Amino acid sequence: MRRRTLILAAAAAAAAPLAAAATAQRHGLSGPPRWRGVPGASPMLSWRAMPAVAVTINGKGPFTLGIDTGAPGYLHLSKPIAAAAGLAIVGSAISADPSGKNPITVERYRVAALTVAGVTFLDVDADELPAIGAPGDELAGVLGMDLFDALTLTLDFKGRQVALSRAGLPPPDGKTIFGYDAGDYIQLPLQIGEVIMPTHLDTGQTNAPLIVPEGLVGKLATHGAPTKVGTAHTVSEAVDVFSIALDAPVHLGDVRFPVTSVTYPTFVPIANLGSTALQTMSLMIDRPARRIRFVA
Repeated sequence: MRRRTLILAAAAAAAAPLAAAATAQRHGLSGPPRWRGVPGASPMLSWRAMPAVAVTINGKGPFTLGIDTGAPGYLHLSKPIAAAAGLAIVGSAISADPSGKNPITVERYRVAALTVAGVTFLDVDADELPAIGAPGDELAGVLGMDLFDALTLTLDFKGRQVALSRAGLPPPDGKTIFGYDAGDYIQLPLQIGEVIMPTHLDTGQTNAPLIVPEGLVGKLATHGAPTKVGTAHTVSEAVDVFSIALDAPVHLGDVRFPVTSVTYPTFVPIANLGSTALQTMSLMIDRPARRIRFVA
C-alpha cells in the first residue's frame, strides 16, 4: 500500500474558515489509466479559485470537477456526485488530516469511462471526497494528477481554458521551464528575495496565494505586524492563521508571481503556492517528463 496525500486547502484568508483538508491511503497505482479519443480543449470553469472542467462519468453529466495539482490519485468524488453517476461502492480507503491523525474510512468506486477535454479515461478508480465547502457550494470532486500521467495538461488561467495534449515540453531552462521529481506533488524551488524554499504547487488550495511554515517567516523580508486572517480546521485541530506583508519579490526563475504577503502556518513543513497566485498565468504540465512551464 502506498500512502498518497490529498491536500485541498492549507490556510484561511479574509476570516473565512478553511475547507477541511484530507489525506488518503491508496493502494499502489498501476500507472496511467488507459484512454482513447483525441486530446483537445474545454472551457476552464472554477470552484472558488480552483480551476475546474466539465466532465462526464459513465456517460452521465456534465459534472464540474476541480483540477488539483496538489491531489495525487486519479479521481475523488463527493457522495452526491457518485450517486448521481450511478457508481457502485467497490471497496474502501483510509482518509486522515495532513498530520495523519484521526483516520476515517471512505468509499471507493470504479468509473468505466471518464471523459475530459476530448479524452475518455477507462476503468478509473475513484475515492470518496469528504464534504468540502458550505451547503449549496460543496466541491463535487477533483481530478488528481496521476490521471494525466500519459499526457500534457495545460491550465490556461488567462485564456480560461483546460487542454490535454500529447506534446511534451523542452528540457528545463531554469527560466520558465522547470523539472520536478516524480512523487505525490509538484515541488519547485520558489524564491522570496534571497530565500529559496521548496514549495508545493497546489491549485486546490484556494484561500491564500502563498502559505509558508511558521519557522520560515522570520527569515523573510517583511514589514508591519502580522494580522490574523482566519482559523484553519482539520478533522483534529483548529489553528489561528496569520498574514504578513513582504518586502521582496516572489519568483521562480524569470517567472514573477503577484504575491505581496505570506500566510502561515502550514499543516505540513513545506510552503504552498495556491491557485490565487496563478490567475494571470498559463501552466503547461508535462506529466510523462515531469516538467512544467509558466507563461505570465
